[in-house]
Amino acid sequence: MKKIFFAAALAGAAMLASCGGNKSGVQLGSLSEFDSLSYSLGANIGYGMSYEMKDIPFDFKAVDKGVREGALGKATQEHDKSLDMLCEYFMTKRGERAQAVAQKRAEADSVRLAGGDTTKVEYPAADPDMFESEEERTEISYAFGNNIGYNIAQSGMPIQLVWIGEAMQNVRDNNAKMTEDEVNQYLQYYFMVKRPAENAEASKAWLEKTEKKSGVKKTESGLLYKVTDAGDASVMPKDPRDVVKVHYTGRTREGKVFDTSKFANRSKEQQEMIKKQRPDDFDKDEPVEFPLNRVIPGWTEGLQLVGKGGKITLWIPADLAYGARGAGRDIGPNEALEFEVELIDVTPYVEPAPADSTATAEKPEAAPAK
Repeated sequence: MKKIFFAAALAGAAMLASCGGNKSGVQLGSLSEFDSLSYSLGANIGYGMSYEMKDIPFDFKAVDKGVREGALGKATQEHDKSLDMLCEYFMTKRGERAQAVAQKRAEADSVRLAGGDTTKVEYPAADPDMFESEEERTEISYAFGNNIGYNIAQSGMPIQLVWIGEAMQNVRDNNAKMTEDEVNQYLQYYFMVKRPAENAEASKAWLEKTEKKSGVKKTESGLLYKVTDAGDASVMPKDPRDVVKVHYTGRTREGKVFDTSKFANRSKEQQEMIKKQRPDDFDKDEPVEFPLNRVIPGWTEGLQLVGKGGKITLWIPADLAYGARGAGRDIGPNEALEFEVELIDVTPYVEPAPADSTATAEKPEAAPAK
């Protein structure tokens, strides 16, 4: 459990496994009232760093500053730059420098033993030579904190940053208010019980409010929809095996875009990334094509309510979307979703021709040569 939650909390900051007025609810907070979630996350990160990064002499003031500023959207270092620096350090430099440190210590031990000194030297876990300069130490430490803060903000959790910092410091000082087991138990409770229940309640209220809006209709399954352009009624998906081509934009109930086929609807960060990857046609929209029975049930049902060329907005309950498991970082468990969809084309499913029932006579084997 420790490693699972540590990885979730850092969300890629360690680079060991892979190289949302804030709508997420992140705030500085106050130490006047204990916040279990924030403290647990901070302690979880602290414990993880103490186990998996004890060889790195971080500048913890820079780490803490990066967490705070990254979470509040005030980082002095672009997130992409932080990721590039961390990837290079953790995937290349860290290993090379660890080898150099080990070799330096082994040589020092050999010289000492050759001189008759058999005293065993206890070296510090974190060697200053893991960074080539104090400037690099500060930059990497800030980048590490910035990435943690950025991912905390993106998580959508109600976090008080003072308790994140307090917990990380307490772990470093060996006087944490929660043991590792207590941290893991609370995080398991939060992610498996508390957060799903909160999402279910909030999603229900959101759908009830949406249902009262002008033009919104509801199917027997609970799907809400509003047709803004009926399209060609003679060319409608009628079979879940039909293939549709669409433009779409998916949003959470807070209005955050989590997926889209349209460049203009992507986040600023995603747009900049696409510009780097495809400088010649970065703003090209990319419709998607798929059989209706290969997507979430809300889509399968909803796209059969509009014709080719039509436009429809779907508000999909969690049980017709991603259910209790959620999907990725942006879609939590029991999360209702909104989709704006433009149906560009429909390819009706065609039943394959039946196989020939006449058995083909097997050709007799040749007689063995004499």
